[in-house]
Amino acid sequence: MSFPREHFHFFGNREMNSLYMTIGLLYFAEGLMGIFIPIYFWKLGFPLWKILFFYFLISFSFVLILFAALPAIRKLSDKMMMFLSIPFLVAYFFGLTYLADIPFLFYILPIMAAAGSLLFNVGYHIDFSGTADDGYIGREVGMRYMVGSLAQFAAPLAGGFLIAFLGFGNNFFIGSAILLLAVLPLFFFPKRNFSRRLNYRSVLRFLKDKALMPFTISGFGYATETTVGQVIWPLFIFLSVGSIENYGAVISGGLLVGAVVTYLVGFLSDHGRRRKTLAWSASALAAIWALRPFFLNPFIVSASQAGGAGVKGALMVSWSSQYYKIARAIPNHETFILSREMLYHLARMLFLPFLMLASYLFSSSQFFTFSFIIAALLSLLFLFANRFHLQPKS
Repeated sequence: MSFPREHFHFFGNREMNSLYMTIGLLYFAEGLMGIFIPIYFWKLGFPLWKILFFYFLISFSFVLILFAALPAIRKLSDKMMMFLSIPFLVAYFFGLTYLADIPFLFYILPIMAAAGSLLFNVGYHIDFSGTADDGYIGREVGMRYMVGSLAQFAAPLAGGFLIAFLGFGNNFFIGSAILLLAVLPLFFFPKRNFSRRLNYRSVLRFLKDKALMPFTISGFGYATETTVGQVIWPLFIFLSVGSIENYGAVISGGLLVGAVVTYLVGFLSDHGRRRKTLAWSASALAAIWALRPFFLNPFIVSASQAGGAGVKGALMVSWSSQYYKIARAIPNHETFILSREMLYHLARMLFLPFLMLASYLFSSSQFFTFSFIIAALLSLLFLFANRFHLQPKS
């Protein structure tokens, strides 16, 4: 019996498989550590405005580092950037364990997080956009998210029990050790260097490009809606379910749902249904956010996390597919990727002070309601991506 070529596509692309392995290890470490950071700050007694301020410092540091280090970044390959990101990420997670004893780390750790994020994200997107095959981008994006979600699936549950029995510090140490293994598979394949045309003006030019403006607006929505989803919504879940172990279990359940959805949506994106998928998933995500202020029962909150993860997975596959198609169509795609990373952090620098003020003025319950309504409106900005039409390569 013979099978179509696409059934074996992922196994034939060895570099892409290596990239999936890296993402799997990275997401597992992220599942052990990253999703618990807002809860960790809350357990340390940080008010909401200060937790949000920490993430503002990360974005502020990111923009400063990008401009200050651009000449050095231009000399690095994609894989070297990912490799160099690991010490910064390990320092960030390991440093969190000492935050209660050394309060000044509150202002140092965002620099570590920003440097690690800049190096890894830019290096990864360059590698993925160069490795992905035309005609299979949707499936490869779907596979990437599925691999990440499956690898991360057990991590929150495991992380919750590790924190409960061993404490946050030991959990961060275990996750940091996994990070060290994440990029090793990539060094068996060729590297990709930056274009010599990369400079400050070229990065800023992409932010002001009128043709790209619909996709830029959708990128603003992505950066800000994701901030609510990664910082405020986890606190709401934790306060609803009542324990770190239950919180980990709820996140794991959502990741399993998201893994299945993202892989299936990848096939739809490659068969001309990306725009329809983006339209319905963005609208559904906005509806879920708008309803979340009324979800008070722990079971309904857990179901909302699972449903939201599935819808967000569908949205991110369709939206990310367009991101990589744009990157592959632009000769100096490294500059486009850097401009997107800058856009996300500039958006958060504008958005987070707004949330900080709201958290200071409102009660906790009012603040959660306000944040979820704002996230619903921001989710609709994804729809602008459908107004951008990629021009064929000349």
